[in-house]
Amino acid sequence: MDFEYDGELDRRVNAAHQILSPIGFKRVCALESIEPIVIARFRSEVEAATNEKPMQKILWEHPQILARFLGPGHCWWIKQEVRLGNELRPDFMAARTESIFLNYRLVELESPTALWFNPSNGKPAEKMVEAVQQVAEWRHWIEKNQDYAQKPKPFGLGLANLTRHYMRSQIVIGRRKSVTDADRERLNAMKSVEAGYTVHTYDSVIERSKRFPVNDYGQEGDDLCVECHYIADDL
Repeated sequence: MDFEYDGELDRRVNAAHQILSPIGFKRVCALESIEPIVIARFRSEVEAATNEKPMQKILWEHPQILARFLGPGHCWWIKQEVRLGNELRPDFMAARTESIFLNYRLVELESPTALWFNPSNGKPAEKMVEAVQQVAEWRHWIEKNQDYAQKPKPFGLGLANLTRHYMRSQIVIGRRKSVTDADRERLNAMKSVEAGYTVHTYDSVIERSKRFPVNDYGQEGDDLCVECHYIADDL
């Protein structure tokens, strides 16, 4: 398909690429095809795992799965375990260019066997509490250190435009069969408007990896990403 040239998108996409690729972010297009054998392997790992480590490994090996989960139809820049200070390390940080230049997604993976809430008393389960606390700590650190986070390396992290207003977090925890309607109601009641995170099961990641993504024109195909057409040669 011939795309109508968009100079502003061209500028933003290549600026993002030039900023993020040199500091270790992989450019991943969510329209890229994912081989069925890769999806099957990811599903097998989820079903067999007792913690999140195997999922961290396979998602870094095949970041298209993560890109498809975060938002189909666009390019993402993804990096594993970005350090925020001395102690905080999100499992993944992803960024994409939008009208405000860069938006960030921080991803926290927990065990597929973890519960959202304790069945006995309805209180948040241990791993859910840990994940929500992690997200809060990330937001607090970024709010207090945004100048350092945005400064180019070696004087900062080089994460242009990173503020708590331009980031959201995704928590992936548990399996759908273990989540009740009451659990989802409890989660909605627990989250504040400013929480800045969403919670998903691994089943959501699997399902989104299977969907045929579409570009901004509603077309399917791994060669139809509008943003990919503007990217200069990889750095």
